[in-house]
Amino acid sequence: MVVTGAAVWLLTALGSAASTDWLRFGALVLAVTVHLTTVRRAEESRRDESAGPYFDLTSVWTFAAAIVLPAGMAVLVAVWLRIVLWPIARRQPYRFVFTSAHIVASTLLANAAVHLSGFSLSASGRVLTDLALLGVLVLVAGLYWFVQVILMTVALKIVNPQTRFVDSLGTRNDNMLEMSTLGVGAMLGMLTATHWVAPLLLVVPVILVNALLHRASERQAHLERLVAEQHKAHLQLTKDAHTDYRTGLFNTNGLSEHAGRLTERCKHEGRPVAVLAIDLDHFKRINDTWGHPAGNAVLAEVGRILREKLRPGDVAGRDGGEEFVVVLADTGLAQGAAIAERVREAIAEMSVVTTDKHRNTVTLRGRNLPLTEDGPEVRAISASIGVAVVPDNGDCLLAAQHSADSALYAAKENGRNQVRVAGTDIHARRLPAPRVDEPEITRSA
Repeated sequence: MVVTGAAVWLLTALGSAASTDWLRFGALVLAVTVHLTTVRRAEESRRDESAGPYFDLTSVWTFAAAIVLPAGMAVLVAVWLRIVLWPIARRQPYRFVFTSAHIVASTLLANAAVHLSGFSLSASGRVLTDLALLGVLVLVAGLYWFVQVILMTVALKIVNPQTRFVDSLGTRNDNMLEMSTLGVGAMLGMLTATHWVAPLLLVVPVILVNALLHRASERQAHLERLVAEQHKAHLQLTKDAHTDYRTGLFNTNGLSEHAGRLTERCKHEGRPVAVLAIDLDHFKRINDTWGHPAGNAVLAEVGRILREKLRPGDVAGRDGGEEFVVVLADTGLAQGAAIAERVREAIAEMSVVTTDKHRNTVTLRGRNLPLTEDGPEVRAISASIGVAVVPDNGDCLLAAQHSADSALYAAKENGRNQVRVAGTDIHARRLPAPRVDEPEITRSA
């Protein structure tokens, strides 16, 4: 309201303006119109790509008007500039009005400071006087910039109370652009004081600078997109290098890295680590009987089960073929055996819908599921698991894994579809024995 009142009061004094001032005013208005109309699309792109406060080249015209024109005409130049800028700004009306108000306020203060200083913009021929004028213009440019920053900070604080003062300053490049623009505006004002056509001569260079800025902005945006895409590709390659694509678990490399890191951390903290060695029973028979797509479907389902049954901090990976390794942090022997039993039961009770060699749909079932009319041969899925613990069965991951493999071989030799613990016969718990209704399967292709 204060800015509006001051602007209206100053506009009433325009009747006494000199004809030369009207010529300067007309030249500035024409230059503003040509400039902003020509660079509209480029400025829209720069504004859309700007992440923070946006700096353009319009201060060339408003600052020149502030120091060379009467206050009322300087206000009209700023208002006309904002009107022409409206299609580019595309902001909410209240934000656009507030921004326009602080530009008009900066223009009025700069105009008042220059006229109160008493210096003429024309060359005096006296060195000290001209240097003093230079100092005044530098101070006025700083005042013009500072007032805009303060008012912008107030606006941002109203919209978002968490805004810091530094957030409204913009980047160093933005402020260097603004300082350069104000410097050019000061030179334009001094030149317009003696030659009213000066704005018309400067409009083409300003448009060319705008074009260069737009091109630089496009190149920067393109480079940023390339960097983002390369970073995304790097993350994907890193993930692919450590992930088994069939199961979604770690592959051998990922398993070695992440399981080794987990084991070392637990050892350092004095916590036990359980290692599960899992092998699917008669997996070759699945591939030979129904085909490799069926075997791949079983592997994928086992991967899903392991991801669901394990805790977020545990590590699971496919260690080649039908073998899996699970490393459980802060897990002792009894708890590791219980988790292994839950995994074994889940595998032995799963159903996998897949296709056979002739692309016929077939449902492969776990060996713990009851018989169906499809016959016993489709009950083809089970797993044998060996369990070992660091440090009880070795002081490192590799040693514990060897112990878990030995327990796994014992489970295989004693009928499969069971859990064995390294160095301990836990069959006293009466884990499920191998089923007797699993005849050797021969199936014609």
